[in-house]
Amino acid sequence: MEWNIKARSESCQITGRAFLDEEWFYTVLNDTVEGVQRQDLSEEAWAGFQHSPDELSFWKSQFKASPAAASEAVGKEDAESELRRLLSKPEEGDAKVCFLLALLLERKRILKARERYSKDGRRHVLYEHMGTQETFIVPEVEFKLSELDSLRDELTTQNSRIFTVSLPAEAVVEVKTEE
Repeated sequence: MEWNIKARSESCQITGRAFLDEEWFYTVLNDTVEGVQRQDLSEEAWAGFQHSPDELSFWKSQFKASPAAASEAVGKEDAESELRRLLSKPEEGDAKVCFLLALLLERKRILKARERYSKDGRRHVLYEHMGTQETFIVPEVEFKLSELDSLRDELTTQNSRIFTVSLPAEAVVEVKTEE
C-alpha cells in the first residue's frame, strides 16, 4: 500500500533550472516499479514532454517559494500533523482515519483533491497541499454515517488527540448536586 508524501521540487527536473516565485509549472505522477514518482517541469520543458502510459495524473500549479524553516513548524495535535504521522507508517486499519483527515483538510482548503484513480482494485485520491505543494496519496474509503462515532472514538483514544479538548484547570468548575 503506497501512501507516500511526495514533496515538490525546487527546480525543473528536466532542465535543472530553479523555479522562480509565482512561476507556473507542471506536475506529473507516474506509476513505476518503485512506486509513484513525481516530476515537476517548467513550462518550457512541458512543451516538449513525452507522456507515458504509466502516467497517473498531471496538473499545473503556481510555484510558491518555501517558507522560512521557523514558520514550517506544525503543531503535534492538529489534523495535518496527524495525517502526516499516519501516512509515514501506513497500516491497513488507518485508511478510514487517513481519508477522514484528508477530507477535513480539504474542507479547510489546506489540501486540494487533484485526481482520483484506481490501482489493483483500490481507489486513491491525490491531494496537493496548498501551502507546501506536497502531494499526498490517500486511499479513498467508503464508510457509513453510523461508523463516525467509532472513528471519533478511535481518534480520541489512540495516540491522536486532535479531536479532544483539554481545558485549563481554571475552566473546570465543580458541580454540586442536591441530594
